[in-house]
Amino acid sequence: MRRVDFLVAPGDGTAAVYRRYRAGEPVLWEPSVQMYCVFRFADIRTCLTSPDFTVEYPFRVSRTVFGRTLLDVDGPWHVRGRRLLTGLLRGRIENLPFADIVDAEVDRAVDALADAHHVDFVERVARPLPTAVTAAFLGIAPEHRARIFSHLDYLLDHLDGSSREFATAIELRREIEAVVRRMLHDGGAEPGTVIGRLTPAVRSGEVGVPDAIGLVLLVLAAGVETSSGMLANTMAAFGRFPGWAAPAAADPEVMRRFVREVLRFDPPQTETVRFARVDTRLAGVPIAAGSALKLVLSSGNRDETVFADGDRFDPARTERASLSFGHGPHSCLGLPLATGLATTFFTAFFRRFPRARPDDPVPPAEGSTFRRPATLPTTLEPPGGRGRAAEETRS
Repeated sequence: MRRVDFLVAPGDGTAAVYRRYRAGEPVLWEPSVQMYCVFRFADIRTCLTSPDFTVEYPFRVSRTVFGRTLLDVDGPWHVRGRRLLTGLLRGRIENLPFADIVDAEVDRAVDALADAHHVDFVERVARPLPTAVTAAFLGIAPEHRARIFSHLDYLLDHLDGSSREFATAIELRREIEAVVRRMLHDGGAEPGTVIGRLTPAVRSGEVGVPDAIGLVLLVLAAGVETSSGMLANTMAAFGRFPGWAAPAAADPEVMRRFVREVLRFDPPQTETVRFARVDTRLAGVPIAAGSALKLVLSSGNRDETVFADGDRFDPARTERASLSFGHGPHSCLGLPLATGLATTFFTAFFRRFPRARPDDPVPPAEGSTFRRPATLPTTLEPPGGRGRAAEETRS
């Protein structure tokens, strides 16, 4: 997605920009990207739910890089595919097989830190943990994982404005598709996994091979990048608001609220795109059919008409859910899985390392569409077994 520089200013600079445009120009034409930027919660939600707007656009980057997926298709195929994916995802965090996967991978990730005193949290946890969970959930054989996820990193860069070669990205996608196609054909995936469940549906003709591959690619992309951002941004938030670590570690409900507030306050995906299906108006601004709109989710998440004192980090707030995982027919089905993984991990992590904190200063998030710290140096056990004095009071 093309970058708009003033939307990724560091720290409070971005919050001030969002406030200014929500108040004065909530729908702004940005010539540098030939898109309308949409800043207010209500207007963003309209674009996500109204039939006047669509995800359909044949030349959008996601379609070019990943092929046809639920991400950029509307209509009957989207309804059928979403229904199928819902059946694969719904309630699996409570189902024993998937709960076992999450618990096992979380335990493995925490155990791998046992002899370390200082780590890069992104390198040791935020990247490998969602990769392992997503691979196990999909049913990707261990021998294929390194290759698939190295290719996936290249593809995801294109969604965040990378200037890498499209030809290379398309070839790497085809290699991933070939592996998934063989697994669907051979039937080697475990029955309780996504690929394991898709295999009989493909063999019976209920689901076509291209559609099955599209579902797998969608879960790959969404399962890794957003969960990685959630984990990294949550750990960074514990560095900035250290007083919440102890109560969150002691109470799963407080931990869940903390994770949800990070998702609102510092979302892993800050924006998404829609296209006007017809000539319409948004916040009084005329929008011509075919126009592209950049929906600034991170601004909508701080809209003061929805979230009291929206620029304040407050896990105790009771307002409605944020826009971070979308809204309406294209809302992300993996939200319970992603938040469940983060809640499970940090509960186990602080049980093992109660004084763990990111080093000062906590690095800022980087990226355009997807934002998280590139690195996050973290001390697991401070010298002398004592945490910083700031741990004793909530920020």
